[in-house]
Amino acid sequence: MCLIIAMKRFFVFAAVIAVAALISCQKQQTEAEKNAEVEREVQERLAAEHQAEQQQQLQQQQADLDAREKTLAEKENAAAATPARRERAEPEPVTRARAVSGAGPTSGYSTFYTKLEPHGAWLETADYGYVWQPREAGSSRSWRPYTNGRWVYTDAGWTWISEEPFGWATYHYGRWTRLRGIGWIWVPGQQWAPAWVSWRKSNDYVGWAPLPPEARFDQRTGIHNWSDNYYDIGPDQYCFVATREFGAQRAESTILPPERNVAIVNQTTNVTNITYNNTTIVNEGPNYDEVRAQSREPMQRFRLERNASVDVNVEAPRPLVQGETVIVAAPVISAPQASERPRAVKQNITQVTVDLGWAAIGDHDAAKKTRDKMKAEATPPSNAPPKKFVKAAATTTTASQGAETPASSASVTATPLPSATISATPAPTAAATSTPETKMTPRRVIPSEPSPTPAATSTPVPSASPLPTPAQRRGRLLDPSATPAPRTMPSATSKSAASASPAVTAIPMPDAASVPLISPGGKLTKQEKKEQKREEKKELKRERKEAAQQGETASPSPSATP
Repeated sequence: MCLIIAMKRFFVFAAVIAVAALISCQKQQTEAEKNAEVEREVQERLAAEHQAEQQQQLQQQQADLDAREKTLAEKENAAAATPARRERAEPEPVTRARAVSGAGPTSGYSTFYTKLEPHGAWLETADYGYVWQPREAGSSRSWRPYTNGRWVYTDAGWTWISEEPFGWATYHYGRWTRLRGIGWIWVPGQQWAPAWVSWRKSNDYVGWAPLPPEARFDQRTGIHNWSDNYYDIGPDQYCFVATREFGAQRAESTILPPERNVAIVNQTTNVTNITYNNTTIVNEGPNYDEVRAQSREPMQRFRLERNASVDVNVEAPRPLVQGETVIVAAPVISAPQASERPRAVKQNITQVTVDLGWAAIGDHDAAKKTRDKMKAEATPPSNAPPKKFVKAAATTTTASQGAETPASSASVTATPLPSATISATPAPTAAATSTPETKMTPRRVIPSEPSPTPAATSTPVPSASPLPTPAQRRGRLLDPSATPAPRTMPSATSKSAASASPAVTAIPMPDAASVPLISPGGKLTKQEKKEQKREEKKELKRERKEAAQQGETASPSPSATP
């Protein structure tokens, strides 16, 4: 009996254990399922956020492309409207086209000249042309660029948010350099970037230095960790902060003393990485995830919005942070024009001595060691852009030059005079110069062969007139009564073989201003326009041929006459 009771208890106990084990297994399975469900939801949410971010980037890129297309369309429309204005011969001033609603207005270097003048002074240098110096840089030797503001990370890399009223221009266009005895100066440029700096980093420090004007950006090669070595950027050009302080609201308050720069450069490596990605210059450098983990400052990732439609002549272009978006002014800057120049130039610097950041180092052995370290870090590529600074080519804004082809450069011709004979004076050369506004380049004249007797040389006529413009040529072609003006072919005559002052006979030609500019018949048909273009090409070829012949026989030897 006792045995039966014991067996029943055993079976009951075993059943309880089995039930408990079954319940435990079911609970574990339920928790695993819950964890899997949570993980799946997290993955779906991350995927959705990533997709939304990509969509925003695509929309931003599309908006940039639309703005550029509208700007190009405006330029084409303005170029098409310019010949029409010339044909009407209306004496209206040449003005820069304004953008229509929705597209960014095109600004020029004159915008820099006028908007920066209240905050500093413009200088003229022999090497860099017109440069600008902030008032603070002229009054304090401790001032340096990229200090009064902060760094934020955007989808275009590290972007400088300046607190200075001129920061919209000087930290996103052009380059900085330091002239000995002058201080920091800014050289204007056209390309916009989040910042133009060279980066160095270690676990303890982060540093940046302004790129010099010689650092030209090429979309294919970019600017990478060879910037120190290639452009010889010295330690004194850098601003260093402790990594834990990087990203502070005011970078100026966290910058370490420049006396420590040599030691810090030897502890850091160059991490510059400026690239071009789908119409946008990207300024990568210190790794964002590493800096965010090491810095005690909150490192939020922003979306960069470039406002190309801002009118800097009306609005105060300050950067604006709205939520997760950083809005900065990025007007489209056109090529410099010959007529654009500062209203006032404080100083003309004929001798430029650039301070690369090595002169302040008293220990020459330490300087050599630091330079060797920079060279060992990276080797510049063979296709790196040339280091020589090239001034931006200035173009003229006159209507006649806008229609001229490169081959139809103006040459100096003689105008009708009361007397057909011009007395020649014994001068070494007869060089014709032009004013900077018109950029008229006289055609080169081949000098005559040396001879025992004085050569017949003619001095330039003061009242020289350029060749007819394309609009004037079109007027001659449309009006059958208007015949082309004959060329002036100087012929030298001397009264005797031993005469020391031979005379040059000039054939008078009609004034180009007397040639009609428009057709008396009014508007042209398509066939007439085609015929007009064809005749223009023929006349242009004829003029080139005559110019070549004139160059060969421009200086004939004087012929003796009885």
